[in-house]
Amino acid sequence: MKNLLYLLITSSLIFSSCKKEEKIISDNSAPNYYGVPTIKVKNYINRIFIDLTGREPLDTEMDSLVILLESNNLNFSTRENVIQSLQTDTTTQSNGDNFKQLFYSNIYGLQKARFIEGVPDFEISQRMGIEYTQAYNDSISGNMLSYFWRKQQGDIYKDILTSDTALKNGSITFNEMCRRMCYNGIYDIINMNSFNYINAVFDNMFYRFPTTDEFTASYNMVDADQADILFAQPGASKYDFSTIAANSTEFNDGMVTWVYRSYLSRFPNSSEIFHYSNHFQINSDLPYIIREVMKSDEYANF
Repeated sequence: MKNLLYLLITSSLIFSSCKKEEKIISDNSAPNYYGVPTIKVKNYINRIFIDLTGREPLDTEMDSLVILLESNNLNFSTRENVIQSLQTDTTTQSNGDNFKQLFYSNIYGLQKARFIEGVPDFEISQRMGIEYTQAYNDSISGNMLSYFWRKQQGDIYKDILTSDTALKNGSITFNEMCRRMCYNGIYDIINMNSFNYINAVFDNMFYRFPTTDEFTASYNMVDADQADILFAQPGASKYDFSTIAANSTEFNDGMVTWVYRSYLSRFPNSSEIFHYSNHFQINSDLPYIIREVMKSDEYANF
C-alpha cells in the first residue's frame, strides 16, 4: 500500500506541475466536502475496492486512503487517481495481490456472470480438455475432419479462459471478450436453439430484443449459414453474427448500459449513453468509463 500511496502522491505532483489554461466560471464554486463524515469516506473506499478488485481493503489500505482523500477535500482528481491505481498498479502488495490483475480478473468474472451464468473456470477447463482429447484421438485414427472440429471447439474454450489476461495485456478488446462469452457451447446450452440464442445475444449485449429485420438477418446467419446484412455488415455464419454484434455501435450503447447498471444500479440517460458510447467507439477504454462513474458523487454517496 505504501507503493500505491507513493504513486498517487507522485501523480498528484506531476499533474499539479502541468500548466493548464484556467477557465473562470462565475457562480460555480467547487463543492465543499469537509462536512462528509469519515464513515461515508470509508464506505466509498470499501465499495471501490469490492467493485474493482473483488475484495475489501486491508486495514492499512483503508487508513491510508482515508487520509489521502480527506486531506485533498475528497476532490475528483484524487478520487480518480485512487481508482486508476486500483485498475493499473502492477506492484505486488503486502498480501501478494496485484491490483491490475485483480481488476481484469474481476471484469472477467462479471462477464461470465452476465453471459454464461458464472460457470466456474474448472468446468470450462474440463470441456476444453474433453475436446482436445477427442481431437487427439481423431488425429490418431485419421479422422481429420472431426479432429479440426474438436480442436476448434477446444480453442474456443481456451479463448474464454485466457480472455482476462488477453484484455489486461491489450491483445484483445472488451468487445472481443464479450464475443467469446456468447460464442461457445456453454452459451448454446443455456440458450438452446437459434431463436433463443439470437434473442439472448441481443439482450445480453444491447439490453433489448431484435427488430423483425434484425432477427431475420441474424437467423439466416446463425441457423442457415446464409449470407445477410446486420448493422450494415455482411455475414454468413454464427461466428460472423457474434463478431458483427460485438463490434457494432449498438454494442457501445450496451456497454455503457452495463457499466451504469453494474455500478449505479440504474439505466443511463440518453446524454450519458451518447457521450460515453462515442468515447468508447474512439478509444475502446472501458476502465476510463468505469472511473468516470466511480468518481461521481452519485456513486460515492457524498
